[in-house]
Amino acid sequence: MTVAVELAVVPEGALERVAVLALAGELDYTNAEQLRQDIVEALPADGRDLIVDLTHLSFCDSTGIRVFLGLRTLVGERGGVVALAGMQPRLIRIFRTTGLMHFFRVVPTVPDAVDFLRSR
Repeated sequence: MTVAVELAVVPEGALERVAVLALAGELDYTNAEQLRQDIVEALPADGRDLIVDLTHLSFCDSTGIRVFLGLRTLVGERGGVVALAGMQPRLIRIFRTTGLMHFFRVVPTVPDAVDFLRSR
């Protein structure tokens, strides 16, 4: 199954230089590399922080997790952070078990991510 990717701008006046990426569907070895390429091309060059909305991501395997780690590296090189919002319980469990929770700011919702970035 493919992942639908939507790159949206945070509402005007909320934050500058923030991209919001919403994922839906299943992220696995069949589509992770294409998704990674699409995200790299879609991220604005002047963007600094990234919010990834995972509310509608129903499945993610290890190749999908590598996409998240790659995003963290890319955004981190620009001095920004990646905030993951709306993680499903199964993905939270994977991130906790593997220790990946320490590499990302994990928040319940996109507005919580906006609040976090606003407070930085």
